[in-house]
Amino acid sequence: MRWIDIILPETETNQEFDTLMAEAVYLTSDLLEMQNKHGLDSPKIIDQMAEVGRRLFKAICSHDEKAFTPGENTDITQTPQIGVPEHDELLGFHIVTDGQWADMPWTWLHNGLEFVMEKHPVCTATATSKLPETAAQRPWMSRWVRADFLVDDAGDSDLYNTLDQLRPQNLAQPEILFVPGHTDEQIRRLIQREAEAIEGALGRSQLGQNLANLDLPKKSITPSQLKAQSINYQAIHFAGPTSQPAAAADTEGQFWMNRLIDEVNAPEDMELEEAMGVEAEVIGIDPITSLLDSVSEKYDREGLSENRVGSSGIARMGGESIAPTDTNSPKAAPPWLLDDGPVEPESIGATGGMPPLVFSNSYRALPELGKRFTSAGASTFIGPMVPLFSRPARIFAGYLYSNLADGWCSGAAVWKASQHIGQELGKEHPAWLSYGVRGYGTLALQYL
Repeated sequence: MRWIDIILPETETNQEFDTLMAEAVYLTSDLLEMQNKHGLDSPKIIDQMAEVGRRLFKAICSHDEKAFTPGENTDITQTPQIGVPEHDELLGFHIVTDGQWADMPWTWLHNGLEFVMEKHPVCTATATSKLPETAAQRPWMSRWVRADFLVDDAGDSDLYNTLDQLRPQNLAQPEILFVPGHTDEQIRRLIQREAEAIEGALGRSQLGQNLANLDLPKKSITPSQLKAQSINYQAIHFAGPTSQPAAAADTEGQFWMNRLIDEVNAPEDMELEEAMGVEAEVIGIDPITSLLDSVSEKYDREGLSENRVGSSGIARMGGESIAPTDTNSPKAAPPWLLDDGPVEPESIGATGGMPPLVFSNSYRALPELGKRFTSAGASTFIGPMVPLFSRPARIFAGYLYSNLADGWCSGAAVWKASQHIGQELGKEHPAWLSYGVRGYGTLALQYL
């Protein structure tokens, strides 16, 4: 596919741009309050996303009116073709910006008729889509360059026929480390289902062989182990709470959840349904894990913790609102929480072990943690931009890895996953616009 760079102006150089961006910032923060009021999956959220997207689109066009209608002289980054027309013929937009605009939801770009994501992948980074000079390249980048020159004996250059050259038999398979976030042991079963979805997606590659293996540790990973072992992996997938910030201790919430799970042993199905407000069994799905999904979503919706942080980031104690801490601070965002403590992106990067690809399926991961991970050494970071429930988050992860397993680059894989989940849940459900990419949208599993 092709990537076109759209380089945004610095602040205070274009008054119209700055005004429109200020409006977009306000509307984005208002969206979190809307989710808190109407629900994370309310159709109203899509309308607000479109409002934000129109401001972002107008802001870019005020700087460059032809940004989305590139001409012949436009500088384009061409990624190695994989032999799938839908992928290879794609045109993507690579938003280049730093500072306060980097964490804006650029995948919500809306031209007044439709979201840009309906036809084009979108990613954002602090540098252009062009790979750095050879001396600064990471190993995956060298293989990316090499892939463009591979041809088999019959003259075919698609990924299926050249993969054996890109991946010699004595080359180890890339490993993706699955890291379950801090949570109760019983609730961890939900996270395990996310691991199963990813593992299944990786095993169904149309290329005839896996492009990566998922490493699911049998025991909990400690922060020190993660920092020490991350250098052995080419990607990390973190699975944590996606509907609200992770909390190191929420005994009341865990007690409520455990009480509901215990009621699975109720003697009568009808009594169970009446007590929990959910159906005890869904056809084709294990009844216990189905119940856990329903209970988890109900817990997401109601919280049932007196002192909790809502989706707006405002702590509510006894009905009184307390302003959040300064989110502009690089340390203000919640890090990954493991069973025995937090993990900061900077601590992984300090050891030189930050993998090229990081997918954090956690609360507002892209604006909260994306910049920190790419600054610490990750080439590509994928995560949700807004709070969403665990089920659509898990579905999205499955679709994403299915596309990556077929050789799609990360930017195109996110775009395709958005299409799939939009078809499954409906375009009025915000899940299809909830994820984004920071860094290189050109990275793909076959180069790791």
